[in-house]
Amino acid sequence: MKHGDEAARLAALHALQILDTQPQECFDSITKLCSNLFACRIAAISLVDRDRQWFLSSVGIDVTETPRHISFCDYVVRSGGGLLVSDARENSRFAHGPLVLGNPHIHSYLGYPLANCDGVLMGTLCLADSRPNHFTAQHLDLLEPLARIVETLIEAHRQRLEAAALSVHLDERSHRLEKSNRIFQQAEKVAKIGSWEFEFSANRLTLSDEIYAICGLAKGDPVSPVRALEFFVPEDRPDIERALRESMDRGVRANLEASIVTAGGLTKRVRVMGERFDGNAEIPSRMVGIVQDVSQAYHDRIALQRAADHDMLTGLYNRHAFDRHLSERILAHRKSGEDFCVLLLDLDGFKDVNDTFGHLVGDVVLEEISARIAKAIPPGSVAARWGGDEFAVIAPTGASTADASRIGEELIAAITNQVEMSGTKVGVSATCGLVHGTNSPIARELMRMADLALYNGKTREPGRVHWYDAALEHANRLRQDAIRTVRQAIDEDRLFAGYQPIVHLPTHAPIGFEALMRLTTRDGGRLTATQVLPAILDPALARDIGERMINLVCQDFASIRAAQPDVQFISINATEADLLGRDFADRLLSSLEAKQISPRCVTLEITETMLLVSDASTVQAVLTKLRRAGMQIALDDFGTGFSSLSHLRDFPIDKVKIDGSFVQKMCSERQTRLIVQALIGMAKNLDIEVIAEGIETEEQRDLLMQMGCYYGQGFLISPAETPCRLKTLRLGPQAASANFRAAA
Repeated sequence: MKHGDEAARLAALHALQILDTQPQECFDSITKLCSNLFACRIAAISLVDRDRQWFLSSVGIDVTETPRHISFCDYVVRSGGGLLVSDARENSRFAHGPLVLGNPHIHSYLGYPLANCDGVLMGTLCLADSRPNHFTAQHLDLLEPLARIVETLIEAHRQRLEAAALSVHLDERSHRLEKSNRIFQQAEKVAKIGSWEFEFSANRLTLSDEIYAICGLAKGDPVSPVRALEFFVPEDRPDIERALRESMDRGVRANLEASIVTAGGLTKRVRVMGERFDGNAEIPSRMVGIVQDVSQAYHDRIALQRAADHDMLTGLYNRHAFDRHLSERILAHRKSGEDFCVLLLDLDGFKDVNDTFGHLVGDVVLEEISARIAKAIPPGSVAARWGGDEFAVIAPTGASTADASRIGEELIAAITNQVEMSGTKVGVSATCGLVHGTNSPIARELMRMADLALYNGKTREPGRVHWYDAALEHANRLRQDAIRTVRQAIDEDRLFAGYQPIVHLPTHAPIGFEALMRLTTRDGGRLTATQVLPAILDPALARDIGERMINLVCQDFASIRAAQPDVQFISINATEADLLGRDFADRLLSSLEAKQISPRCVTLEITETMLLVSDASTVQAVLTKLRRAGMQIALDDFGTGFSSLSHLRDFPIDKVKIDGSFVQKMCSERQTRLIVQALIGMAKNLDIEVIAEGIETEEQRDLLMQMGCYYGQGFLISPAETPCRLKTLRLGPQAASANFRAAA
């Protein structure tokens, strides 16, 4: 930039008289909106002065200015174009700057230049965040219209200064009035601002040419004060009359927005300003002011407000707007005591829609379901898209618990109806968590409670309405503690596999090992999978556990074979999350292939509850693919689930494992003994191998053999051991009692 150009730029900037002014709400609204829309920590309107950048408005930074030479915005002003910095630490221009190395640790930056009406660059509308790669080129495109709005607001500020200057000097003598009028006429053409003057004694209203243009009138058409007021829409007219009356009677400056209907029938938004000037012997008392057409800025503001409050896909309120409405409802409850309830709904089966038909179809389904929700909620409700496939609803004020339950049931019914697209019917269902507004005075806590009720409901009984109960908190704390314990163990490499022998009961010869999850605590203790069961039931964590266990088994396989060469297979336990993951079979087979392990040497253990999921076809496809590769499938906890016969018929099952709860009671309970005998007989008739779990006594072992079950595992034989201890593990006719005593 040439010196002369820079001097002219600084002169234009200083002419705005905006540097070092007090905060203005219109600019603060823009930076707050940018911070929310772009989910970034810092948003600012930066004006680049001679040696500094000064923040006209900012969010996320404490200072009002920084030296110019260290700023990102200086580069935007010098280059005259938008700037996207994905990672400042990797950019030689900014990597060593104090704003990158120190507070506020700017790693991502997005800036768009701001110019005055003459195209002279004043500064930037900029965004920044400590997270690298937070912004994209698409964000830069989205930032441009917001920068144009800031320019409009700065121009409006300049015009207000000019208008104020005009108003101040309107009562001066004729030579000052003539000068002011010339300036004002120029402002009219640029900013659609017209001037008016009302002389009290003559009851005469004089309008400039621009006001005639704004109102759609022919120049010179007489306009009386009464006719002028009739241009304003009826709902705004009382406010205009009151403001002008106060200005005439008490000298209060009038300044307000209102809507007018032009002579041609168009609706416009205008800003009206007016001020009383007392006369003297030469000039009678009068009011002078301006009218500005602010329709474009008004509609832009409305559009911005809608964009800030509504979800772009569904048209429902977004999470930010919902939080605001919920906080307002809580505040109203404190004042009036009227009850309200909050509902949180999660779609069941929506992931399958995305996986099967793609995200475009998923978006269409979300739009349709959102429209149904908007139609199903009663008047006075507030509905929002809370997350990806979650929706939140505030029931009308005063709704009883029965009313709220009915609303939840009606919403579930509306959602559950299938969506038809191009002849294909796509169906999802929903589960609802419901919390009473009196449970907490904090919006965030109410939503946590609703989410807890929803999570518990999806686990126990999907497709229904479930109320929050304080008793859920204890179970949730146990769940969170278990998740935290397992997550830390995975992150710190304290999760390992223990291998429990599966033996031929008559000879105690090992035929296989079941890989069981174990972890070492930070204080050196050991936990079994049962002790952290809630973590294993968490879908996200279950995938990580399953992947880690597969890797451990693959790593340990060679040493296990070396320690116990007669072993035929190793069992791996699958989770529901594994079976519903469409890439699980490929990942498992790839892991085995990488270690040159034949799938025939691996048995996958599943539970009967995993076969009861809504997407049973996916589970069946996964199991079939593994079975075709040579892997055997074992049905664990056999006898404790539902519809065992149909599962044995419909799914590729090679082995069943009788649950330990039956084995441990069969010697003392005749009915349990008959059940075990029936299970063994049914499996043998279907040519399915039977393995008994939880064998703890020789009596149990002997009874099982009498019933025809010849394979088993349990503490009588051996607990789960690490691979290194398998080398010294004694398995044989005399070894069982010794192993049991050692384990005890």
